[in-house]
Amino acid sequence: MVFLLGSKYSYAFSFGVGKIADNQRPTVPYQKIIEENSGYFLGKDDKKLYLTFDCGYENGYTKDILKTLKKHNVKATFFITGHYLTSSTNIVKEMVDDGHIIGNHTYHHKHFTKESSKEMMQDIKKLEDKYQDLMGCELSSFVRPPAGEFSEESLKVLKDNNYKTIFWSLAYVDWYKDKFYGNDYSYNNVMKRLHNGAIILMHTVSKDNMVDLDKIITALIKNGYTFDSIENL
Repeated sequence: MVFLLGSKYSYAFSFGVGKIADNQRPTVPYQKIIEENSGYFLGKDDKKLYLTFDCGYENGYTKDILKTLKKHNVKATFFITGHYLTSSTNIVKEMVDDGHIIGNHTYHHKHFTKESSKEMMQDIKKLEDKYQDLMGCELSSFVRPPAGEFSEESLKVLKDNNYKTIFWSLAYVDWYKDKFYGNDYSYNNVMKRLHNGAIILMHTVSKDNMVDLDKIITALIKNGYTFDSIENL
């Protein structure tokens, strides 16, 4: 690993694409910074989609999510934290056995903009080491910044250490563990924000995502979309 021993980061960005509708592909003001540093928030302008989940802690829904993915033979990427890895090891093993990619959401889920580059890399490496210890294989080189917080420096450090940073182009409020909106909440949010090359972000703590996922995947396939791996971005 190559550590850039900087001090605290400056010029912090909080990633987001806003409320995109009418199948528009989003743009972001820091797009050039992301793309120049092996980062992605959007795929090519074709009918391929990239399904990703953030896993901070288990809320009882992930096994059903995995069942739905298996039913449709859809592979996803799960970005896990240290807490998730150590508290839900068997579920992570199931993800691996099912052929999904496991991404690095850092061990402690600290914002990159509040750590030095050395601290950031130590947190990433700690998750890698624990994953190797528990799973017996290497963690992928895909990283998702906690809370979408980043700076140009943090992205450059990740690139210099051969990581790819994965953001998203389609997301909605789905991270509250005790809220169930119902009424096709997740389905409606995905369909109205859908666009070519979308990197879809979901959280596994959401009951809405678990309930609606089958309907979402069925509708997307019916509309001619296919699910691709972030390895092909």
